[in-house]
Amino acid sequence: MILALLVPMACLGAAQQSMTTIPAWRKASQVAILPITGPIDQVTATSIKRRLQEAVDDGAEAIVFEIDTPGGELMATLEICRLIKYDAPANTVAWIHPFAFSAGTIIALACREIVVSPDATFGDSAPVSPLGPIPEAERAKLESPILTEVIDSARRRHYDEQIVQAFVSVGVELWLLKNTETGEIIFVDANEYQRIYGTAPPEEMVDVSSPSLGEAPVLSPFFEAIATPGEDPGVDSIATEQLLPSSRKRLGPESAAAWELVGQVVADDRLLTLKPGDALNYGLAAGIVADRQALETFLGASSIRVYNQTWSESLVQLLVSWPARIILVVIFLVCLFVEMIFPGTGLFAAGSIFSLALLIGAPALAGMAEWWDLLAVLMGIALVAVEILLVPGTLIAGITGAILLMIGIIGTFISGDMTDQEMQNGIVQGILVILVGSFVSVLIIWLISRTIDRGRFARGIILKTELNEGRFDVAPVEPTGNAIMVGTTGIAETSLRPSGRVRFDDELFDAVSLGRWIEAGSEVRVVGTGLVLEVEATDS
Repeated sequence: MILALLVPMACLGAAQQSMTTIPAWRKASQVAILPITGPIDQVTATSIKRRLQEAVDDGAEAIVFEIDTPGGELMATLEICRLIKYDAPANTVAWIHPFAFSAGTIIALACREIVVSPDATFGDSAPVSPLGPIPEAERAKLESPILTEVIDSARRRHYDEQIVQAFVSVGVELWLLKNTETGEIIFVDANEYQRIYGTAPPEEMVDVSSPSLGEAPVLSPFFEAIATPGEDPGVDSIATEQLLPSSRKRLGPESAAAWELVGQVVADDRLLTLKPGDALNYGLAAGIVADRQALETFLGASSIRVYNQTWSESLVQLLVSWPARIILVVIFLVCLFVEMIFPGTGLFAAGSIFSLALLIGAPALAGMAEWWDLLAVLMGIALVAVEILLVPGTLIAGITGAILLMIGIIGTFISGDMTDQEMQNGIVQGILVILVGSFVSVLIIWLISRTIDRGRFARGIILKTELNEGRFDVAPVEPTGNAIMVGTTGIAETSLRPSGRVRFDDELFDAVSLGRWIEAGSEVRVVGTGLVLEVEATDS
């Protein structure tokens, strides 16, 4: 009987002890999880803004960003960091599950706490370019806003400033020191190490994760003075601290006896990348969280709700990716070609218009298209239409329209809030998408012309207007194979505006007018042969 009473009391005591181990500033009854997966772009930032507001409106007391990303766009990353620091509740947690490289690490540092899955890896946040190595001056320009962001996060979240910079810049070489009396840990560079000990630091990398420095490393008092774990400093204090030349007083020879070397953290030829043990030892991670149940325990939550991207956001994100855009360019060009060669049902014209609408509309929905992009596309379409319908053969309107169309499409790869490097990368990516899409389109058109019998193809998809006692009937075009030579004359069976049908003796052929429109019944002369006959009016 006594044992039966003791067991529930013991369980109750354990539960109460577990509850008391959760700091009041961390504990949250209602928790919202916002997954961040895949490459980070403007669609991600827009989605995070929507989901964050929805979670706040639902009464979430803590926001957990479940991060699994290889990185992404700089401006989108900075926008997400701004949302976390200024628009989210104070209790924000980054759950690295399992990877957070580049932009993912920058976002994680912006949160008040970081937890990691047992197999997590994060770091390596230097800017990269698809164009190859970045020149030193341009790299410094790109690193500046990233370093400002991570240093701001370090001062808010009481991390060591030097270690967060090692995520971003190659050449940041750090060693870990531990105070023999207080257990405080700090990170020093080669110059400070030599000032303290009078000798150059050891060059070999050593394992600083084992033995462990302890579950709760003691951080520099400077960082504790800026922000306690449960509070964010005011905006003014952050701005003031960023004006200081150093985040802490540099150590000198008088400190040699009080500090012992633990090991080298990062060499000057690599970027800092951490596993869970390192993250805990360096004071960057607050714990290891394997699953959502463990997350619930970590926060002392009674309910957890996941706020995922909507299907429409995921669709837009897919449509603005470069593989999808290449496919849309191919569909646009191939459908446009087929419709011009085999006019009739309008099916391919609809396909061409639909693909172009997706090419422009998806970036516009993602906030990546400017007004001038849409204007250039509309003007380009108008000029191409003028070339085809009003002044065929002049080429001036058609070429100008095609150029404007390409400029408008390329413009959707850039936006006004990009950095210079991101804008350059966007322009190059847009040009490559147009070139690759055009090359694939030409290849497909060539295959169509080589492998599909034109008469059979036309018979399957085109309604031929055969005038028969005032009725329009469906009639196949059955060429007999007689050669039509340049100079042969015939009669326009239908109007050529600019495509239509021409009768030579008793046979019908598809043809296109190279000059003005030709009305039905007019006499025409063949001026070119190939995939489609090219004709002109004999009276021109």
